Amino acid sequence: MASQLQFLPASRGTLLRLREQLGLVERGKNVLEMRRDQLVKEVFLLMDELRYRAHAEHEYLKAIRALDRIRSLRGEHDFISKTNLVKPPKLQTLLESVQGVPVPKVKVVEEPDFSRIIDPEYRKALETLWEALHEMIEIANKEMAVERLCRQLQYINRVVNSLDKNLIPQLREAINRIEEKVSEEEIEEFVRIKMIGEQ
Repeated sequence: MASQLQFLPASRGTLLRLREQLGLVERGKNVLEMRRDQLVKEVFLLMDELRYRAHAEHEYLKAIRALDRIRSLRGEHDFISKTNLVKPPKLQTLLESVQGVPVPKVKVVEEPDFSRIIDPEYRKALETLWEALHEMIEIANKEMAVERLCRQLQYINRVVNSLDKNLIPQLREAINRIEEKVSEEEIEEFVRIKMIGEQ
């Protein structure tokens, strides 16, 4: 781009086009900066919700330990036959737009069915495990959203930095150079006209 800008003809038309281009680039940069601010705000909101990850992990481990205890007390055969009565949940992965960024999300389409389990101890342990797992799925969805938003932020930062450090300074430099040449040519033309007028 810089090499192309050096060979532009020094004229009022070129100057006008360059000023329009600079205005467009600066407006684009401002839009990207506003977009970046929105994404940063969203990331902070999601990060705030991710504070509960430790609690979710704790609840999940607690539920697993409770099931392990039942398994060791009742025996492997009893455990397998009881847990096989559970109709598993149906999950679906879909793309969701978070601030305009596509983010994969796991959605629970159908909850697990514990109705065939009559034993209250098994049922309570399995329901508690599912609640903990459900919370972990929500945490994983938020983490994925944060990851995708951060990738988008990195891309926007690269573009804004490129505009700030390369394109905008090059355009300003070209505008200044052409303004000087146009100004010099206008002064020369004025002097030439004045000399012709004096003859």
